Amino acid sequence: MYEKILKLIKEFETIIIHRHMNPDMDAYGSQLGLKRIIELNFPTKKVFVVGDENNFAFLGAMDVIEDTIYKNALAIIVDVAVSALVSDDRYNLAKHILVIDHHLNASDIADTEFINSDFIACAQIIADIALTENLLIDKDAATVLFGGLATDSGRFLYPNTTAKSFEIAAYLARNGADIQYIYDNLYIETLNFKKLKGYFINNFKTTKNKVAYMQNDTTVKDEYGVTTFVVSRAMVNQMSGIKGIEIWANFTMDEFGKVQSELRSKRIPIVDIAKKYGGGGHLLACGCTLSSFEDAKLVLADLDQLLEKEIQNG
Repeated sequence: MYEKILKLIKEFETIIIHRHMNPDMDAYGSQLGLKRIIELNFPTKKVFVVGDENNFAFLGAMDVIEDTIYKNALAIIVDVAVSALVSDDRYNLAKHILVIDHHLNASDIADTEFINSDFIACAQIIADIALTENLLIDKDAATVLFGGLATDSGRFLYPNTTAKSFEIAAYLARNGADIQYIYDNLYIETLNFKKLKGYFINNFKTTKNKVAYMQNDTTVKDEYGVTTFVVSRAMVNQMSGIKGIEIWANFTMDEFGKVQSELRSKRIPIVDIAKKYGGGGHLLACGCTLSSFEDAKLVLADLDQLLEKEIQNG
């Protein structure tokens, strides 16, 4: 399959790389790492990255391009496979759409797709392409790809971290990845961010069967001076690592009145519940977008019932 991906890259002179909205570091790292690898190995090609930006913009800036650039271009979409989640829908203007992803969702937009959930991060796929196909890679590409791999594996803590994950991490380190730069940016926090962590730790609730959860309206982000993304994605794991808590969920109202829902589990697969409500992701880490907090109650009830079955089954 990697040969088919390279064949497409060789075929097109203009390549525009997209990823999902509200990007995490894996989305940013996959996108920017792929751009750099293409530039190193195919220097005559014009390569652009597009999409919304957030706190992970320290990895690199997005390009601002005209619609006309998409004519006869290849659009590559990384770390997402479904149209509703892609940042900047102008990929539809491209001549061909290639999807590279590692989530458990079939694509509704790809002309060509490579989707493999055995990879813990999309950045791992991009790095593995470079390694397997003996492509040039430099410090810049290795650094952003390491960032994607490290974060999507939970700093190599998540259960689906494999030997291959560590092999790719070593490959990126050998090629100059600035690991200290990544961790410095991940672990240095603003005072408001630290206070927000305390707010979560002191205010989360649990269901009958010990699903931990938070419901956050828009006043939370305003009070702590952070984005919806920070309240939603960056805070969900404040409820992890607690004895007796197997599943935790974070429901956050965004600026458009939708509820961004992040679902996590220690060991029990929960992705089917996310899919039931129009979302998806990984077996143990997934999410969905809901219309209201009333819908969040339905998700919580499903998660609680899932845990009840586990308890009954011993």
